[in-house]
Amino acid sequence: DGAAPDGSPAPPAEGEDAGTGSEAGDAADAAEGDKPVAPPVLPDPVFGEGTNPDNLINPQQKPDSSFIYDTSISALQDADSYLNNQTVQVTGEVVGDRIKAEFDPGFCWIVLQANDDSYAEVPVFIATDVTAPIDTYGSYGRKGTTLQVRGIFHLSCSDHEGLTDLHADTVAAVEKGSITQQTLDPKAFIPGGILTVLGLVMLLVFRHMREGRR
Repeated sequence: DGAAPDGSPAPPAEGEDAGTGSEAGDAADAAEGDKPVAPPVLPDPVFGEGTNPDNLINPQQKPDSSFIYDTSISALQDADSYLNNQTVQVTGEVVGDRIKAEFDPGFCWIVLQANDDSYAEVPVFIATDVTAPIDTYGSYGRKGTTLQVRGIFHLSCSDHEGLTDLHADTVAAVEKGSITQQTLDPKAFIPGGILTVLGLVMLLVFRHMREGRR
């Protein structure tokens, strides 16, 4: 029955470990160690919140050297060399007419005018098939389509005899054009009519004075 003759507990049999209780605890600790451990949360120096260490900057990632300068047409008109051959994005009104590029089949020229009070303009070299969103070309009594154009800006384009231009890559319509209805206002003719009558009266007086001297 596992008891010594004198009634004391029998010693553990060979092969048995007296520390069975401690082994159970060690086994439980080992089982817990096998569970996946969540990554530690590190403090974010910017927002003060935790951030995942898996979402850190990779110092071996290659840098991206492509930049887009979202600028204005007036800035391009007064641009320095730092914008030469750079990808820029401008927004302006299409004015004038679409002119076919003589030596470049499938391409044409349009002119973008700044929407501010500078009235700055930039010629845009553009594929003819992407000018479909242009519904109106600005002129007297017409507001041209407003376009957002992205492309390569050239201070002195070697392909177009040193012209300052913008070679468009991406074109998007921002606002449709419109035509202003010119209404006839009879009151606008009153000053002109008065001046005409005064001129005729003065002519008659002059002729009468001339006849009186003969």
